[in-house]
Amino acid sequence: MTLTVACRASDADKHDKDVTALLFHKGKLYSGADGGKVKVWSEDLVKQGEVQAHTTPIFSIAASDDTLYTSSIDGSIKLFDLNTLQEKQALRQGENTEYWRVRYTNGHLYVGDNEGNVSVFKNNQFYGVVNVAEPVKDLQVIEPYVLTVQDSDLFITEFKLDGEKIQFATDSTIPGRAPVTLIGNSFFALIDRDGKEILLHSTDKQSGFKQLTKIVHGSEDNRVINALAGAQWAGDNLLFSGGWDKVLKKWKVLNSQGLSDEGSVNVDLVINAIATGQPSSVYAGGTDGHIVRVDCS
Repeated sequence: MTLTVACRASDADKHDKDVTALLFHKGKLYSGADGGKVKVWSEDLVKQGEVQAHTTPIFSIAASDDTLYTSSIDGSIKLFDLNTLQEKQALRQGENTEYWRVRYTNGHLYVGDNEGNVSVFKNNQFYGVVNVAEPVKDLQVIEPYVLTVQDSDLFITEFKLDGEKIQFATDSTIPGRAPVTLIGNSFFALIDRDGKEILLHSTDKQSGFKQLTKIVHGSEDNRVINALAGAQWAGDNLLFSGGWDKVLKKWKVLNSQGLSDEGSVNVDLVINAIATGQPSSVYAGGTDGHIVRVDCS
């Protein structure tokens, strides 16, 4: 398996500061950075637009059919038109809370913050909040379960959203740290507490969300992993990892219980964020605003 850097955002168009978030949605790549800007790119990393979404670093971005959601250290959650990047409204503005993660699924926006809360919005209206005990550095949703993690434990909490108020129950606690990513509907991956091994788990509650394997990312100097992204391409369950060693690595889930090394490439930037695009393409962003597309063949 060969991984090749296919294209790179130009020096004139790249972010001025570190890229912190990437999202591939409806054939476009959206990026957020420490400078507070959101940029939108073609698949070939030609810039198509940008907006100064925040004056402080962007932590996370998410999208629905017509709306882009952003969260920042400035205590705000903002909504932008997906195509024009015109600001539509702010769900939260100028609060003392830092909103670290936004995820959108099935009409629900889930927002994790530095105080350990997961707030839920339905149709952009506040629905309720659940405290999950630890600050939410990363968050994934496979309804009815919400996976939240900081630096020591991942909490799996069942959310019931069919009543007037959220009903919830903590289901499982798994040792590990951010980031966490879904791989299709059957698996999720996170990092061990030292930040150097990838932990693959089942999403099956009956198995107790069983750990299936753990594996070292493979950097020569054993540096910490910063980013994970899962994908399902042509029936294969795939995982991409990257971090301080500047290496983007591809893994394949084998027989629902292991990870096979499918190749790697040095992208010449410390990787902070990864997003999977169209089958066989994956994007990595990081230091000094650089973004690259890597093709798998």
